[in-house]
Amino acid sequence: MRFNFGRKQNANNTIIAENSKNEMLGTKHITTGRKYNANKVANVECKKNEELNNIEIKGQCFLLIFLKSGSITFCLNGVETVFSGPSFICFDETENPTYVSNNKADYYCIYFHPNYLNVNMTFKLLRSPRYKDVASTHDLFMLKPFLDRCFNVPICESYINTIEDACVQMQKELLEQRDWYWSCRGRSHFMIVIIALERMYEMYGYDKKVITEETKKEICDSRLNDAVVFIEANYMKDLTLTQISNAAGINHATLTELSKQYLGVTIMEYLMQHRIKMAKKELTFTGIPIKEVASLCGFKTVQHFSRVFKEATGKTPAVYRQETVEKRKNELGL
Repeated sequence: MRFNFGRKQNANNTIIAENSKNEMLGTKHITTGRKYNANKVANVECKKNEELNNIEIKGQCFLLIFLKSGSITFCLNGVETVFSGPSFICFDETENPTYVSNNKADYYCIYFHPNYLNVNMTFKLLRSPRYKDVASTHDLFMLKPFLDRCFNVPICESYINTIEDACVQMQKELLEQRDWYWSCRGRSHFMIVIIALERMYEMYGYDKKVITEETKKEICDSRLNDAVVFIEANYMKDLTLTQISNAAGINHATLTELSKQYLGVTIMEYLMQHRIKMAKKELTFTGIPIKEVASLCGFKTVQHFSRVFKEATGKTPAVYRQETVEKRKNELGL
């Protein structure tokens, strides 16, 4: 299926979707290349504990606040609302929230246009009836908390350190710009935050049950829920069966039995499946070297990663990246 949104050639021979040509951040919330990719503009900005007075995002960008602790009060449509951590605070491009106060708040602000995640993700497309099908076909991010105008999403304890580390690394990459991959690396860390947001929204915004994409089976045991969430929050680390069992509060044998019952695989096999799933995201939406993809997804060596990835997908990471990107370009025009 080809989704034809129209495209236009600019003076630099860059293909730009017609429906995104006017969707650019103002100069206030962008990151501009310096030594590397000097002319590049990334539609994103990440700041820690920045002043929240005079927020201006309407018609420009989304604002995602990772509130690690404390509380922040905003006024929305004349009503004051207190947001308490740990949680995400989500404002879309239709809002200009008014800051009121905070109480010992520790937080990161990420201003971003959705097209930082992928150039096809314009406001127009996100709000189109066809977006669900487009996103499903090309594994794009749904950003449902923003589109559903869910301003606050709680964060479970297992995810807090992972999200904070991703914010720290994202800000570092965007500020230091150590090489040509600075924007891609920033996006890579940002994706961890967005995936966590979408995961928390699934858990707390709907039925609070873990439903894996691989099996679509409901997990009715809270201990296995805990194990799965722990894996999804820490897959990039060198996890052991003992660590996962401890997080679930059960012994190895019971965890293995539950995992086979509800997931159809052992818990360590599920860990590997999840790492491959995250690697696909990295390969699809960033251009960072495959060696870094391997490391980010919990593989000790690129050789091991490549072997496991090919066993799981039938393709090498390089071929998978090339084919996936080409498919998206051919069908979406970018």
